[in-house]
Amino acid sequence: MMPAMGCGSLDLLALRLDIASDLVHEMSACLSEDEHQRARGLVRERDRRRFVATRGHLRHILASKLGIPPSDVELEYGPQGKPRLSSRMPSKELRFGISRSEDLAIVALSNTREIGVDIEAVHPIAEADDIAALCFSVPEYESLRSLTPQERVEGFFRRWTRLEAISKAIGCGLGQLVASDEGDWEALTFVPEPGYIGTVVFQKS
Repeated sequence: MMPAMGCGSLDLLALRLDIASDLVHEMSACLSEDEHQRARGLVRERDRRRFVATRGHLRHILASKLGIPPSDVELEYGPQGKPRLSSRMPSKELRFGISRSEDLAIVALSNTREIGVDIEAVHPIAEADDIAALCFSVPEYESLRSLTPQERVEGFFRRWTRLEAISKAIGCGLGQLVASDEGDWEALTFVPEPGYIGTVVFQKS
């Protein structure tokens, strides 16, 4: 676990997911039955291990903030599956977001404002232009098209992680995101480590 960025009331922690088997077992012991079911539903062993590591890390981080054991952390889920602390938890003001890509995860924490975070491993995507034309605003799409081919791969993921982070903060899918919602959020782009790019958004005060 390593700090990715700190900014006032916002903290970002980067987490490695490909961890030793004994640590995976330790993380698994604190998961809820629902989380165990979700892990069992994943086909690939690597994906199951990474899911357990992600949720175990998250529970340990939240538990340290709340002053309770990781297994006692209770989560609730919004209509689109966005996790949040149960109303029975000691600190209902603590907001968090989580995102993972390949063997890296990011947990974002705030005590004051709603947040959302997304990270992606940066690599060329053959359908990137089609995705951008469908999902990005006209100015964003035009600004992406103005970049050189070498710049366009990172440029795509900068814009994509911003959209994903906002949709996660709101608790909806990209298809439900309306343009008027975007002005309610401040966005910070960050590089948790080489080869990855992320964006964290937090609600404007």
